[in-house]
Amino acid sequence: MESREILVESQDGSGKGGSIKLVRGCPCFKVFGDEKLCINDDNILEVEAMEVDPQVFSYRTNRKGMLEERSEDSNVCYTSIYVNYPDNKVYCISQGWVLRIHGYDVPGNDLEDALQFLSTKDLTASAEICSECLYKFILTLADTFSDLMSRKEKTEEVKRYVDKFSLMIAVKHSQTDGMMSPIGTEDDIEEGVDHFAFLRGYLVQLLEQQACWSDLHSELKEEGSPIWLVDLAGMRELLARFEFQFYSQTLQLRDINDFHLLIKMLQFILKTSDQILDVNDRIHSEIRSERFRELLEKDSRLANLESYSEKSRTVEHNFGNILQILSRL
Repeated sequence: MESREILVESQDGSGKGGSIKLVRGCPCFKVFGDEKLCINDDNILEVEAMEVDPQVFSYRTNRKGMLEERSEDSNVCYTSIYVNYPDNKVYCISQGWVLRIHGYDVPGNDLEDALQFLSTKDLTASAEICSECLYKFILTLADTFSDLMSRKEKTEEVKRYVDKFSLMIAVKHSQTDGMMSPIGTEDDIEEGVDHFAFLRGYLVQLLEQQACWSDLHSELKEEGSPIWLVDLAGMRELLARFEFQFYSQTLQLRDINDFHLLIKMLQFILKTSDQILDVNDRIHSEIRSERFRELLEKDSRLANLESYSEKSRTVEHNFGNILQILSRL
């Protein structure tokens, strides 16, 4: 089942955080064969699932209003929930109860971390993730549930998340990079693919970009072009190299079974992600400058630099997510 988040800002003007976030999907919703179950608070309740678009409730701005949307039937599930910011708790829309897993209330900020980590979408767009992924993320990385999984279980889940997340990033980047051909779709990932085979097309294109920018860097240097322009071509080469390094590191995670070694590798991945963000920011700033615009009109070789602006925003969002979430480990 897919999940989407919709932020509903408070209209009371209080400025006290009186707002809710609607989410399609629920970590307590489970499907076993033909049965649809709710496991909230460790109870098992067979439910009649009605996938109601949370957008239907977008005119509600607080928990009091949302309570009026409860179903009259105790076994109806809208497969949608909401974060209530004032008390940092997550509630079921159809039944109104607070979400609890293994004796703990699910914190709203943990659910939001799950939404952000499991999504490669822009923050203002819908996040498409499954209820099962929400459940596993909360148990694996949320501080509240940190003692409920063994290190082996956490190792496997973190590897699975990073594995899938890196593939989704590659898909998005290949779709927004004007110098690349798309390597596939998110549906391909959901259907199950050989990760290395899937990434191979992206890695080859990154190597081709490194060679392209290296050649341009040398040409500009020999021509006596402005230092800042020579450096800009060099930064594009460096960015392609850092991206290649990032995917090489994430692929290595698949062979790691020791939790301590996993954390060490994640530290390298975080460092690479930080380097990518830094170089990306410098490139984005330069290609938006007036001096670049002036040279762009005279030199067609700079067109590929100019077209990078769309991908740069995607890079900033995705690698920003990685830094924010994995740094918690």
